[in-house]
Amino acid sequence: MNYKERIDRVADFIGLHLDEDLTLEKLSHVACFPPYHFHRLFTAHTGLSLKQYIRWLRLKRAAHQLTIDHQNPIIGIALDAGFDTHESFTRAFKRECGLAPQAFRKKPCWDMWRNPPYVMTQKGDDPMNVMIKDMPEKRLAVVEHRGDYRKLDESLKKLITWAQTQSVDLKPKQGSAFGFGYDDPYKVAPEEFRFDLALAIPESLTLKGDIIEKRLPEGRYAVALHKGSRKNIGETVYALYRDWLPESGEELGDFPCVFSYHNFEYEVAETELLTDVCLLLKEG
Repeated sequence: MNYKERIDRVADFIGLHLDEDLTLEKLSHVACFPPYHFHRLFTAHTGLSLKQYIRWLRLKRAAHQLTIDHQNPIIGIALDAGFDTHESFTRAFKRECGLAPQAFRKKPCWDMWRNPPYVMTQKGDDPMNVMIKDMPEKRLAVVEHRGDYRKLDESLKKLITWAQTQSVDLKPKQGSAFGFGYDDPYKVAPEEFRFDLALAIPESLTLKGDIIEKRLPEGRYAVALHKGSRKNIGETVYALYRDWLPESGEELGDFPCVFSYHNFEYEVAETELLTDVCLLLKEG
């Protein structure tokens, strides 16, 4: 195992154990490096010290918890993020994004959280692991986001707020939360960007207002798993189109690229996000 692979293994370990005591000794053991070499190697690889890297992942998760879990007091979120006091959490949080936690909870601003302050390694040249899966039809409650992708969180908040007022449990979970990507946000003008946010719902539920019904079509889908920040999900999307599809003998169905979310930013570290990138295929 080379140096790069060892550092990547540590990054994965941190994401999976974000709530534990992540000491230099423990992480250097995971990397199979002496501690006095490991912290320098890690900093050279990511641009951050171990402490900075872990703190940023915890703070970004805390930012999502502030906007989603309104019943959890700030001190509870602070403790989950590894801070001993409300004051120390507030100072660190404000230093990262420019807002105190209470102000962020009232009016989230995601600009400072969009680009991680570290440089993770790029994917290698390994072949894509693509599966073809049969997926059933699903009835969906949808918020259609139209416009600047940087305001996508506002549409997500609208969908989550609506879901929380329903009489049935619609908390997002694996297999029930989707995104439909019509456009690449980096290739179209902000006003032309289109993206649907969707939750699976029972047939009996009545929809009103800005929440509309759409269907995930039953069919065969090419599915590739994207791990890590969804900011970089285009790498997996384009690899499916560019590398896998021409060699597969398959043809695409008439439906946008589907993102099926396994987990969410308020649950796990950014490095541990899992998203299925799905392309509907024509029947043979």
